[in-house]
Formats: sequence, C-alpha cells, structure tokens
Amino acid sequence: MCSIEPELLPPVKNGRSNHKELMPTKPQNSYPPWAPRFWNGMRLQSYYRLLAENQFQIHPLRIPMAVLGTGVCIINSFFGCLQDVLYGRKIKKTKLIAPPIFIIGHWRSGTTLMHELLTLDDQFSCPSTFDAFTPTHSAVTKWFLKPVLNALLPGKRPMDGMSLDAHSPQEDDFALISLDAPTMYRKVAFPNRRFELPAGDMQDNVRRYSRSIDRAMLYFLQVLTANYRKRLILKSPPHTARIEQLARQFPGARFVHISRHPFQIVPSTMKLWRALDWTQGFQIPKYSDQQLMEYIFAEQTWLYQHYDEQVTGLEPNQLVEIRFEDLIADPQAVTERVYSELDLKGCETLLPKIADYFESTRSVKPSGNTKDASFQQEISTHWHGYMKRFGYEH
Repeated sequence: MCSIEPELLPPVKNGRSNHKELMPTKPQNSYPPWAPRFWNGMRLQSYYRLLAENQFQIHPLRIPMAVLGTGVCIINSFFGCLQDVLYGRKIKKTKLIAPPIFIIGHWRSGTTLMHELLTLDDQFSCPSTFDAFTPTHSAVTKWFLKPVLNALLPGKRPMDGMSLDAHSPQEDDFALISLDAPTMYRKVAFPNRRFELPAGDMQDNVRRYSRSIDRAMLYFLQVLTANYRKRLILKSPPHTARIEQLARQFPGARFVHISRHPFQIVPSTMKLWRALDWTQGFQIPKYSDQQLMEYIFAEQTWLYQHYDEQVTGLEPNQLVEIRFEDLIADPQAVTERVYSELDLKGCETLLPKIADYFESTRSVKPSGNTKDASFQQEISTHWHGYMKRFGYEH
C-alpha cells in the first residue's frame, strides 16, 4: 500500500493548562499484557509504517509489546498472503447484499448501544471483534483463531463495564487500522504525540485520504459479506465526518445518528481516551486534563463542522436522528421510529429481543453528568452549536 498519514484534527494549543501533568492512570477494567491490541491485525509493512511515522518513540516499558506485535504482524503477513491466494478473487467479486446501515455520532454518545440493539435482528450482520482485528486473513483463520482471540480478551472493555469477546459487535474503524487506512485511531498508538500533529480541515483531510479509506472500507465489507451473506450494520464515530464519502461509495446507505448531552459525552470521552491510551499505546500517557479536553473539543469540531452540509444530500429515508436519553427511556419506541424512517422491515420480531437485552445489561450504568460548574461552562462554550442542533440548550 502507499504511504499514508492519519486523519488530522484542528490544533490543540499547548501551554494553556494550569493543571499539572497527569501521572499514568490505569483504566477501570484490567487489560492484560497478552490481550490483543489494535495494531495486532496489521501486516508487517503496515506495522513498521505506523512505528516509523511516529519516529519509533516507544517507551521502554512498551518495548516488549512492540516486539510481540512484530511477531504477530509477521504471522498476519503470512495468513494475509494466503487469504489473497485462496479467496482474493472471490472477495473482489463479492457484491453487498444491500446498502450498509451506518450508526454515527460522537464517542460515548450511545453508538455502541444502538449497534448492539440493531444487530439483534437476524436479517443483519456486523463485524465482530475477531473480524475487526483480523480483516487481512479472517476468511482463512476464523475456524481456529477466533477461539484463541476469545480466550485472550479480558471479558470487559477497559473504559466501561460492557462485555467484550471475539463475537461482540465491533467498530469497523479498527479494521481500517489493520488495512493501513488513515483512521484517527492511529493516534492512540503514540498518545503523547497526538498534541504535536499539525492542523487540518476535516473536508480537506477526507478528500486527501478518501481513496485509501474507500479501498479499505470496500475490501472489509466484501470480506464480511462473503463470510455472512447478510446486510451489514456498521458503527464507528469517525464515520460522522465521512457521511458524504460513504453515501457516494455506497448509494442508498442508511445512517442512524445518535446524540447525547455533552455534559455526559465529554468526561466519558476523556475516560475513554485515557483507557485506550493506557492499554493500546506504545507510550505511557502523560498529558494534562486541559490538553485532553481541548483535544476532545477539536474532535467535536472535526466531526461536526460540516455535518449539516453532508446530511443535506441524503434522501429522507437515509437518515434518522435519535437521542441517547430517548433511547434509554423507551428503547422499543425509538427502535420502531428508526425502522420506520429508514424504511426497514421486521421490527416486530426485534422488539422482544430488545427487552431481553436491557434485562441482561441492567448492571451496566450510563455515565453521569459532570457537576463541575466551570467545566460545564467550558463545554457549553465549545459545544454550543451541537447543543443547539440536537436540542440540549438550557
């Protein structure tokens, strides 16, 4: 593949923080050293490129992880070539069953919940954790590596109490990492360097890297379709900035946008990035609260600065916007509205499964609002457009 760079965000201004730098903080749930990392699905060439573009600034304590990753990526290269030989032609000729359904929205807004609810419908399929971590060779290795991956995973996500195993619905952007596409999750590899990256307008970056993302997305969806032969439901927050690109590549694609009050999103997203930086990164994370908060404000700008322009080009039955608060209050009614507005069939068979799902996940509690008045004021200032657009103004 050609040399590429991660999608860029608006700059984070250094030096403004009055907070001292944070000491490393471990995530809520343990993530053992042997558990798979995002980078463990790459081929060796892609893995080397990731390290090289970050100048190999690996913390000494993370050198064993980097060495282990090298060995895993050599294995990936072998099985990837085997998949190319055995299934390459079949994958390339595979047509999607129907236009995909994309669940979009900011991190921690409820996209995972919506994804898990819709994938309870047997007419759909979605990428599993195994699929997302092994896109270059899943067609070859699914028979024997999936149980191994399942045994290595910790059982719960590091940032919250939601279950995690090889069969769990997973973000397709993690597959894009392994396919060497410029997803912003690449920044997690070297978390302290994310504040050094140059600025870039979202539209310019999407145009610049669209071919790389298009190629990786199509290949991954063809692999999934060849494996499952069902219509696909995909979930990844960065897709919020790619609506126009995805609608062009997959005519008739549907989009479910979920919003949530920023007083919940921002602190929960800070917790998310700290957990991922700690468990996935080649560096020990060390940055201030203010730096991380400004980075999240930049992410929000990156995702939504052209949102209204992009959705204007969609047909009425291609987009439905829902709120996390409404979904929690009445999941069955909100799901019925999603099916109705997107012209999807079969909702009546899904509703009983939704009730069972919420019964089985009662122990997982949504994150609460931040109570810090100055923090709320800063969020309100930076997220004013989002709050007005999705009905969260006081």
